[in-house]
Order: sequence, then structure tokens, then C-alpha cells
Amino acid sequence: MTAWAKNFGKKASQDTLVDSFADRINAVILKQVPEIADDPVLVQDLHCSTRAEWREFVASLSEDHRLVRPGQGSDLARTLARRGLDLGILLKVYRVAQQSVFQFLTEVIDGAGEDAPARDEILVFLWGLGGQWMADAVESLIETYYEERQRLRDDAVIRRAETIEALLGDAPPSADDATRLLGHPLSHWQTAYVVRAPEAGSSTTEAMLDVANAVAQALGTSRPLTMVAGSRDLWCWVATPHEPDLAQLPGLASALQQAGMQAAIGRPGPGIQGFRASHAEARAAENLALKAAHGRALVRYDEEELLVLVSAQETLMRRMVAREVGQLCGADKNLALLRETVLAYLTTLNIETTAERLFVHKNTVRYRIARAEELLGHPLSQRSTQVELALRWVSLFGAPSDTP
Repeated sequence: MTAWAKNFGKKASQDTLVDSFADRINAVILKQVPEIADDPVLVQDLHCSTRAEWREFVASLSEDHRLVRPGQGSDLARTLARRGLDLGILLKVYRVAQQSVFQFLTEVIDGAGEDAPARDEILVFLWGLGGQWMADAVESLIETYYEERQRLRDDAVIRRAETIEALLGDAPPSADDATRLLGHPLSHWQTAYVVRAPEAGSSTTEAMLDVANAVAQALGTSRPLTMVAGSRDLWCWVATPHEPDLAQLPGLASALQQAGMQAAIGRPGPGIQGFRASHAEARAAENLALKAAHGRALVRYDEEELLVLVSAQETLMRRMVAREVGQLCGADKNLALLRETVLAYLTTLNIETTAERLFVHKNTVRYRIARAEELLGHPLSQRSTQVELALRWVSLFGAPSDTP
């Protein structure tokens, strides 16, 4: 049995089988636990947690069956605690998953080769270890959940989180009261943004705060109001006496890429209404970025608002993209330059500004626009809204498979 277990552990740790297990178990969980299914951030934490748990389990098969809790496996518990969600949601995840896990293990047993130990012997072995694995996981994650809740009970953090949650809720406090509690002038213009890290770790929160401060400085203020909203999410707001210029932000994109971070920015708005609306827009931009095929370090809601509104109609949107800009799609590098130039031009409607933004000569812009119009079969002055929307879709999600 020991030799078979070690061999199976090596096979089961391969990415293909890890993905198969995670996709199957997560599909069941997301179907029955809407509190997670409705939140893209929690969905990503679930995927990371399930993969980490499976890798831990199969590693134990070749390490004298010692189970060691992985860091990523605890991220979901921490995020649930930070969101103020009930422990029952975490317990439901494992209760729902348990039957599917044992069904998966049974199929593994049924597929064992002729040189494997007897089926009943494998069954007792894997089910026994699997049951202990699930029990240990629940016990460990309950402890993680309560440790995180205890950490969040720090008075200053709790007051800030409760005030922010109240501002975002159905009965927000007065601007004067909230300003006093938060030390954040709510009578000013409010610009919200979400900073997201690629993975959780001991230094993740500190790294996200560095990014949050950099965005605040770009918008003309010294520090943001922040709230840790998950193992990889930081909610932020900056207050400025006047409406900030979001055109100052693109310079941060390269620094964000180097740090492996993402920032999603809402539109500025005055007062408490601006605080709430800008945050909703920042989260919508973040959710759009999470779906994107091409990771983008900086996403602004004001630039992607139409995509946010139509992203739920993916089939119709892909059909429109193929129809409107299909001739500009493809792997050819020159087509990519045409798409970039046309999108920049439709955003600015100015040849010189487009050339400055792309660091090319004005005549290069004119040539690319003329070539794009030739491929499209009409001038950019016609159907410009549809063309711009389609190109924004391609820049985030890639070209539909049925385009040339």
C-alpha cells in the first residue's frame, strides 16, 4: 500500500488532476453556497484554497500521512472573517464538499490498475485518510477564522470598519460624524479604488498599502482611507478639495506591473454619495478585470463603464466584436498596433494627442488610422461608439475565436 500511495501521490499532484479535482469540487460548492458564488473575490479564494487543500492531501500520501496546513488553504477563512460573514458559511463549504470529495476518491479507487492493492484495502486507506483530512481542515480553519476575527477586534480597526460599512449601507451616518470617526473629510471629493494582490502572504497587506499610498499621491493627497476587505483586497478612498485628474494615473501602471498588483479606480464624486458611488464603480471595475484574459494593472471605471454594463451579455458582445472589428483582430503584431492606435484616437479624437500618448510620429498615427479604416470598410467617424467598445473588449478579453 505504501508504494501505491506514493505513486498515486505523485500523479495526483500534477496540475491536470489538481485542476480536475478543484473544478469539480468548486462547481458543487458554488452551486450551493451563493454567498461565495456571488462574490468574485471569494470565488478566487475558494479556487486557491481547494487546490492547496488537495495538494496538501496528496503530499501526505508520500510523507507518512502527515497533514500540514497550507497558507493558501486558510485564505478563504480569513477573507470570510474580514468580510464579517458568518462561520456557518465556511462550515457549509466543507459540508457541501465532503460528499463530492469522497465520490472523487471512490472514482480514483475504481480506476486503480490491476497491480494495485485490493479495492477494499485502498477504499479503507483513502477514505480513512480523507476523512481525517476533512476533519483536520475544518478544525484548523475554524481556528484561523476566530484568530482573524480576534485580530479585527482591535478598537481602532473595528470603529473604522464599522463606520465604512455604515457609509456603504442603507442608513449612512452624517458626514460630520463619519468624518470625525474616520479622520477623513467626507465633504470633499471622494475617489475610491480597490488594490488587489496576486496572492496572499505575510507581507501582502503591507505591499497593498504601499500601492494605495502611491495612488493617493498621484491623485494629489498624502494618504488614503483604507479597509482590508480580504486576503488579497484593500478598499481605499482619497479625499481632495477639488475633483482630481485621473489622467495622472496611467504613469502608475508600470510600477503596479512590477509589483504584481492591480488597482481598479472609480470615478470621483462629491460627499457621501461620491464615497458610495465611486466605491461601487471601483468594485465593478475590479470584477471586470478579474474576468479579463489579459491582466491589466490599472483599470478605470470611467474608461470601461460600457464594458461593465454589457459584460454580462458575453455571447452577444463577442458577436458584436467579430462584426465591428473582426478585420482588426488576429495575432499579427501590426494588427495589434492598429487596434492600439484606433482605440487611443477614439478616446482622444486628436491626432497629436494620440501620437504623444503612443510615442510615435503624427504621420504614423494617420497611416495606421487610414489602414484601419481600409480594413473596417468605413471611416472611424461612422459607428465610432461600437468600434471603441469592441476594441476595449478585445484589449481586456482577447479576440473572439471566430474572428479572422
